[in-house]
Amino acid sequence: MDMFEEKDIYNDYPQKAKPSKKKTVITVVVALLVLALVAGAAFFGGTIYAEKQSIESDMPMVKTVLDALNRYYIDEIDWDEFQYIVAAAIANSVDPYTGLVEASPTGMQSLSAGVTFTYDAYNRYYITEIAPGSPAAAATSVGGSKLTVGDEVYAINGKVVQHLNYTSFSQLLSEVGDVIEITVQRYNESGAVASRNTFTIQKEMLHSPVAYYLDSETTGLPSNVGYIKLKEFGDTAPDDFLASVNEFLADENKPNKLVLDLRGNGGGSTAMCGFIASFFVKENGAPMAKYVYNEGGGDMAETYFYTQNTYKSDLDGKELKSVNLYDAVNDFECVILVNGSSASSSELLTATLAHYCGIKSIGEKTYGKGVAQIVIEYQGGKYNLYITNGKYYIPTAKNGETVFETNIHGVGLTPDIPADASGMYYMEKDPCLLEAATYFKASSDTGVAA
Repeated sequence: MDMFEEKDIYNDYPQKAKPSKKKTVITVVVALLVLALVAGAAFFGGTIYAEKQSIESDMPMVKTVLDALNRYYIDEIDWDEFQYIVAAAIANSVDPYTGLVEASPTGMQSLSAGVTFTYDAYNRYYITEIAPGSPAAAATSVGGSKLTVGDEVYAINGKVVQHLNYTSFSQLLSEVGDVIEITVQRYNESGAVASRNTFTIQKEMLHSPVAYYLDSETTGLPSNVGYIKLKEFGDTAPDDFLASVNEFLADENKPNKLVLDLRGNGGGSTAMCGFIASFFVKENGAPMAKYVYNEGGGDMAETYFYTQNTYKSDLDGKELKSVNLYDAVNDFECVILVNGSSASSSELLTATLAHYCGIKSIGEKTYGKGVAQIVIEYQGGKYNLYITNGKYYIPTAKNGETVFETNIHGVGLTPDIPADASGMYYMEKDPCLLEAATYFKASSDTGVAA
C-alpha cells in the first residue's frame, strides 16, 4: 500500500552512550521492549494503543531473562543490534506478513546471477528461470553448452545440493560470494544422467523485478504470441513493464496475443498493480478492490484500489503513461500464468483482468493472500516496518453489477485452465505455455476465446 508514516527513532528517542557490562541493563532493555510492544505506535513516535505496557506485571518471563542477563552475562551487549533484534522479533511474530526489515536500495537488489530455482518433494533443485541479459544467460560451460530452464542443480561451488534441505540450500546461495559455480545435470529418455556441466558465473547488480519480452524461438510459442514475465510489483515494475510492452508492440511479427507470466510473483505495491492493470482495463480509475482497514486504535474504515493510466517512476521521477493493448492491437488476446507462489497484488491483478477483460488464467491455484500492509519507515528509511492492517475484496459480478464481497485470504484463485506450474521442465515443454498456445489456437479457429 502507499501509506507511509516517516518517523526517526533516533530523533524521537535519543540514544545514550553504550553501557558497560557492569551497568544495570534492566531499565534500558525494558524501555526498548515497551517501545516495540505497543503495536509499533510508541516505538515510532505515535499514540499508544496497547493495553499491556508493563513488562514486570504482564510479562514476568521477559523480566526473568533480563534479570539473568544483568546478573550473569560476561560481555557487553551491542545495543544497536540488540534494539533491532528485539523489535524485529516482536513484529515478525504477529503474522507472516507483519515484520521489521532492513530496506533494500531502490530499484536494485544484491549481486545476482539472474537464475531462479525450485525444488521437488525429494529436495532436488531445478532451474525455473534464467533472466535475459543476465550473467547466467551469458554463461557457457567448457564444452560450450548453456544453462537451460529445467536443468537439475547438482552442486553449488563444488558442494553437492541434491537432497539438501531448502534452508541449507538458500544459506549456501547467500554465502557463495560474487562468483557462483553451478554444476547441472541433464537426463536422457531412460532417466539416466546424460551430461553434467559446470558454469562459472560472475554476479552483477540486476534490476528487480524483471519484466521482459521474449521471442517465439525462446518460448516455443507461435510467432504471433508475445510473452512478458513479471516477478513482483517492486520499484522498477512500472518502468520495466512499459518497456516490455513497447518491445512487444514494436515486434516486426506484429503479435496480437500475449502471455503474462505471474508465476512466482509474490506481490507488492497496489499502486503499481493499478498502473499495470490499466494496460488492459480501458476505464481509467476502475475499482480493483475494496480495502477494509484499521485506521488506528481499532477504528475501521474502507477505501478502494483503482486502475491508473499514469505513474511517477521511482527510478527517475518521470511520468509513465500506459498503453491500452486492446486499443493498440487488433484482435488482442491475453492469458495469465499463475501458480502457488502467485500472491497478493498478482492475485489482485489476475482477478481484476478476469472481471473487466475476461482474461483467462492458466496454471495452479494461487497462494491466497487477501490482506495488505502499511509501511512505516524509520532511521532515514534504513528500516521498514510492515503492518497488516486490513483485508481486500476482489471484484466479482452479481446480478449484472460489480460487487466486492470476496476475500481470497487462505483460499486463493483457481485458474480457468489447470496446468503443471512447478517449473521443473524445459521451456519448450512448459505445460502452461503449451496450454496457452492451445487456447490461442482454439480461439483463432472459432473466432472467439475458448
